[in-house]
Amino acid sequence: MKILIAALLNIFIFFITPSSSTSIPRVELDLQKFIHEVNDRLAIVYNRNVLANWQNEIKGPNDLIALLQSDVSKQDIMRYIRSISPKVKHFKNQNITDENLKRQLSLIPQIDYEILSREDLEFLYAITSNLTAIDHNVKLCSFQDHNQCNLSLVPDVQSVLENSKNVQEIEYYWHERRRKTALTTKEDLQTFVDLYRKTAKLNGFSKPSDFWYRHLKEESATISDLLQNFMLELRPLYEQFHAYIRNQMRTRYGTNLILANKPYPQHLAEIFISNAYKLHGSRRYMNLPYQHLDYFINITEGLLKANITTAFENFHCVKTLFTSMGLPELEDSKIKADLNDASCWHKVWRFYNLRRVNVTYCPYVNERTFFNMFEALTDVYYYKAYENLTTLYQEEAWPYFDETLGKFFSLVAASSKFLENLKIVQSSYNNKEIRINRLFTEGLHSILYLPLFYVYDRYRIDIIDRNRDIDDNCFYWQLIENYTGVAAPVQRTKEDFDVPATLLLDFDNQYSSQIISIVLQYQLFEYFCSLTKEYVKDDDEKPLHLCDLSQKTIVGEKLRQVMSLGSSRSPKEVRKILFGNNELSMNGLLAYYKPLSDWFLEQNRRNYYEIGWGGNESKLLDLNM
Repeated sequence: MKILIAALLNIFIFFITPSSSTSIPRVELDLQKFIHEVNDRLAIVYNRNVLANWQNEIKGPNDLIALLQSDVSKQDIMRYIRSISPKVKHFKNQNITDENLKRQLSLIPQIDYEILSREDLEFLYAITSNLTAIDHNVKLCSFQDHNQCNLSLVPDVQSVLENSKNVQEIEYYWHERRRKTALTTKEDLQTFVDLYRKTAKLNGFSKPSDFWYRHLKEESATISDLLQNFMLELRPLYEQFHAYIRNQMRTRYGTNLILANKPYPQHLAEIFISNAYKLHGSRRYMNLPYQHLDYFINITEGLLKANITTAFENFHCVKTLFTSMGLPELEDSKIKADLNDASCWHKVWRFYNLRRVNVTYCPYVNERTFFNMFEALTDVYYYKAYENLTTLYQEEAWPYFDETLGKFFSLVAASSKFLENLKIVQSSYNNKEIRINRLFTEGLHSILYLPLFYVYDRYRIDIIDRNRDIDDNCFYWQLIENYTGVAAPVQRTKEDFDVPATLLLDFDNQYSSQIISIVLQYQLFEYFCSLTKEYVKDDDEKPLHLCDLSQKTIVGEKLRQVMSLGSSRSPKEVRKILFGNNELSMNGLLAYYKPLSDWFLEQNRRNYYEIGWGGNESKLLDLNM
């Protein structure tokens, strides 16, 4: 009997003891269903928007129906996001343990500005429209005839400035533009910033700059420290570049305008640097380090000589490089090409959950479109790599990462060995003089812009966080002078307002993300060149800028692994998978331009060019000001 009772007791205990297998909580089952619905619905509304924008690109900006369809599709996206926002908020307040569900929930687009009241939102759109109208429609008075006040910025004034040698005329238009736009722009900026702060708060961010950097998944203080360190590391190279340009400007404009040990004036620098590539008769605005024609390689002419004269021939050159690096060969049948005479960029249009990619080609072949094709097809590979993921994961890992990868492959394509194999250049492309000239022209697009990008975002961050007042025009010029070595042509005061309209027209365009993108493309290049022994630090026989990654299949294999993740992993996780750590480093950029830096050091010392722009004035501002 005791045995029977014991047996029955064991059976009873068995039935009342909870199962060792963990059941899925009800809230997570509900979230699974919700996420599934969101992925399906987002794919539909996103694809409508992609199709509308693609048609708008093909038909041109004057097709009103295409424009209307594009606007309607954007409204459909925002309407859907607004409709699900209460559920998103509900699930974010729950204790979700499934990491995959948590990740997808965090990637559901936020309402952002749409969270504002209808009145505030309409006011915001009106301000943006007004700023656009001011910049596009402003009419300036002529330098030659102050009563003729019908000159547009583009193309009228732009054409005058590109060809003017009259420094008084250049300074006049610098003043005239600010005189006509400053007051209205300043008032609109103040109103916009107030609404931006309100938007950040309503979206759950106590600090506006944290809302600003939300897509980078880092607190604003962390990003600010990172960017500040970048500027400190770049400073020695930038000062050498600045010294060389200042002397070139002094040769053109004279010692009275371009002073020793001082910043060069903004109005002249804008014209001088923007015209750097343009021939004026037999002379250039800015001399290349080595001026003999034998040291100037024209890639566009090389493309013609190599019979690479169509976009499709360009496309096959790109395929050759990518397949040699371990990436799968693209099937032409999966890519629909629409030649668009109105565009001079290759663009890629991906669709969600349809495994389809459309490409619009620029029909012209020149140096710019040749390298742009590598960037465009990088997008194709990226989209194809993550096409099996859910809609929420079918995005880049962080802002501008697709551009980072595209620019990386452009660097690879610029390899002398690869270009020589295509018969675009000859073996002389490796000569020291040609290499220095090439690094110089590349540096004009990267080294010179990084401090300016930093200033633009630093200014906006300090304004939205109330660290500085919008009325403090002097603060803007402090940043410009301290970080870029550029000054206003005349004394400016707090009553003036000289902030470029571009900072306000596209307020959410983060230059910080572009800085990180530029730094990361060189970091990628250094990483793979070191991995393949194509680059050896401090070895003059294997400098980074001569690294050749064609035929290196490990590159394609590693990058395809990262591409296939889409946005399913955080930026830190992606960098750790890629590099073995999540650090961002300026070392790659500095190593790539080291030969140019060494050349600057030698030339500036030999010619007694002064470095920097004046004692304590050149010190970097404290971020905590």
